[in-house]
Formats: sequence, C-alpha cells, structure tokens
Amino acid sequence: MAITTIVFDMGGVLVDFDAKRSLTTHFTPEYHELINEKTFASHTWKLMDKGDFEVEEAIEIMCRDLPADFHEEVSKMILDHEGEMPPIEEMYSIVKTLKENGYKIYLLSNCPSWFDEFKKSVPAFDFFDGFIISAKYNLIKPGKEIFDVLFNEFSLKAEECFFIDDSPANVATAQEIGMKAHCFSKYKINELIDNLRNADITI
Repeated sequence: MAITTIVFDMGGVLVDFDAKRSLTTHFTPEYHELINEKTFASHTWKLMDKGDFEVEEAIEIMCRDLPADFHEEVSKMILDHEGEMPPIEEMYSIVKTLKENGYKIYLLSNCPSWFDEFKKSVPAFDFFDGFIISAKYNLIKPGKEIFDVLFNEFSLKAEECFFIDDSPANVATAQEIGMKAHCFSKYKINELIDNLRNADITI
C-alpha cells in the first residue's frame, strides 16, 4: 500500500534536543551525571511528558534531590525551550518538500504541556496537518496507545504512514503496528532521504 502520510517525532528529529549539550552549557562536568539522573533521565521527566505533572511542578520535584545552589540553573535549563531546542535546519526543506509533493504531515511527540507556546519557534510546523502531544492525552511513546490516538484523531491507516523518530524503542513499536519507520540521526540526513525513497516516497 502506498505511503500517504509522514509522521515525525520532535526532539532529536525536528529540533535539536541534546541533554549533554544542555548539561555542558549550564553545569561543570563533575555534576553532569547527577543532574542528568535527576532531570532528563528521571521518572519525573517521563511523567511530565505524560502530563501527570505540569512543568513547574516537575521541576520542583526534580530539584528536591539536588543541592539548593543548583535549583535556579536547573529551572532555567528546563524552561528555556527555544534556547535549548533549536530547529534542525536541514529538516525544514525535507518537511517542505514532502508537503509540496502531496503528503500529509503529522507530529507524534512525547512533550510536556508547553508545546503550544513553543511550536511557533519551529518554522517547519507551518506545513503540518496536525499534532499529537503526549501530555494532552496522558500517554507516551513507545506505548501503542498513543499511536492509536494518532490514527483515530486523523483517520489514518498504519500501513499508509512512514514514521520518523530518533528512539529505537519508538521505531520498534511503529513497525510492530504496521508503519514503515526510520530511526533518525541528525547527522545522517542523507540516510533518511534514502529510506524515504526506498519506501517509494517522492522527495
């Protein structure tokens, strides 16, 4: 069955969400492991993406196990969405070309509730037909349920979708439910283009 729809993840695909870079920007190396464990790699972060916690509430919880001197900088690191997650420039032309070639374009992202205030900072979003944000549905990837939300919300068929994500676990779920999928690396744009073309997608 021909692909009619391209579904993108956001962090690591359309925007450059890089925890190591953020930690390096805000903290000296000896604290990176500790702060990463309590923030980006924490269960609280997943619950924030799932919508169980608002961002400010999640930050408060993350900071409980960190020295008080770090609290302000941790908050700044997490709240500066645009500064910490600049668009990956090469992806703009890919999204634009796919849209111009007649494909429907959607976002499926694990993301907190601040997405609506952030999306204006990503020019490629002008070409999107719809957005599924985890915090709005209390579901996160790689669970299959949030993929079902995508299909039901926009009347999509898995076998007509090509999914692009930087997480192997998320890509595996997509493939299990019948989507063609690509595990993306921001340094391998040509590999993405090759895989799109191998799926008979015009780009």
